[in-house]
Amino acid sequence: MVITIAALQIPLGSPITLEDQLHLFRRRPDFVCLPEYFSVRPGDHSHLDGAVRVERLHHELAKLSRDLGCVVIGGTLAELVDNGYENLSTIYDRGERVGAYQKVNPLGREEERGILPGREYRVFDVAGVRVGILICADVLNPDSFTAMHREGAEVIFAPTISPFLVNDTITEKDRRDIEIFMAGAQKAQAYVVKTCGIGTIFGHKLQGRSGVFAPWGILARVPPDDEQRKLIITHNLNIDEIREFKQQMDSMAPANHLAPAGKSL
Repeated sequence: MVITIAALQIPLGSPITLEDQLHLFRRRPDFVCLPEYFSVRPGDHSHLDGAVRVERLHHELAKLSRDLGCVVIGGTLAELVDNGYENLSTIYDRGERVGAYQKVNPLGREEERGILPGREYRVFDVAGVRVGILICADVLNPDSFTAMHREGAEVIFAPTISPFLVNDTITEKDRRDIEIFMAGAQKAQAYVVKTCGIGTIFGHKLQGRSGVFAPWGILARVPPDDEQRKLIITHNLNIDEIREFKQQMDSMAPANHLAPAGKSL
């Protein structure tokens, strides 16, 4: 089985236009992933500004999934709860909500702004594929990819925002992609689809370097010169190949290195 994924590197707060949808329709993706906090507008001052739009945004995500006839990984939305906000990524399959994952590892300003940590990593069976979601700083916790492996994830979607770094170098960018995302793909024995937002969030500039990673290498990546550009990356992923890879790697692993079945974090 081969699936087509699309990663939407778009400015936060911008709409998914008719042109975008026609572009996607022509490529007929099976899965579409949006960035973390994709709905935060340049004029928003807090997560509360976006939380009041959540119901409408869920309706729009469901409609996008239904109109494209695919699975939409809905980036993330900050959803208001009693004592703060949950940073949630919701999955829609042809218009139907099939699950949601709450970010386990909020970082820095998120915690200051009231984002609460989730309790568990999750994997979902969607359209015949074991789908995991890790949100932004989740990928900095090595336990996250271990959990994805244990739960049998075949494709991991990573909605992300990355702060713009003034003195960042191409060497450093390459190092982070290899040491975080490709190494994560190796640990999880899964594909990783990194989907970045661009523009600004609460006045802070972002950089986008969306990419697709396999345990054996980088399959697709936005070049440094295009980190501020709106781009839609599409790529074909061979699910049979990753399943064969998992079986081969697990058969080679010493028995005492395998996690007990059903063990939770």
